Amino acid sequence: MPQIIKIKRGLQANLPTTGLNVGEPLFTTDRGTLHIATDATTLKTVVPAIETLNTIPSISGAEDLLIIHDASETTGQKEKKITFNDFKSALNIPPTSTDEKVAVVNGGTAGYIWGTDGTDGVIRMGSSMQWAKDVSNNYVTIDVAVIDGGTF
Repeated sequence: MPQIIKIKRGLQANLPTTGLNVGEPLFTTDRGTLHIATDATTLKTVVPAIETLNTIPSISGAEDLLIIHDASETTGQKEKKITFNDFKSALNIPPTSTDEKVAVVNGGTAGYIWGTDGTDGVIRMGSSMQWAKDVSNNYVTIDVAVIDGGTF
């Protein structure tokens, strides 16, 4: 007759903190995590060591996924997936961009802030410059410490 092994399971908020047996596994049904008791009051979460994971040689924006912790989720699995391209789109970063691009205002066109090439002509700031968005009127103010006209 086959043997059945059942693992204790329940919500993460209800994980026990006392009375554990060393080696006892516990599975969270809302978060999908596994925990192992190391003594009567300590649980160790089972996760892969990030430094042992393989490095991805390049990103396929349409196929490769990121894991996002959805803090607004109240009843199910908080960890969700999103494609790299969809994540960039949510941040208003063009799919072909490999530089640091962001929009100054929500819904605005992303441009190079401290970029390395700035070929789209949006904005590229030097080290003596800073900018800030005025919350009262949504305008961006660029402050320049020195304007040097150069020599002739």
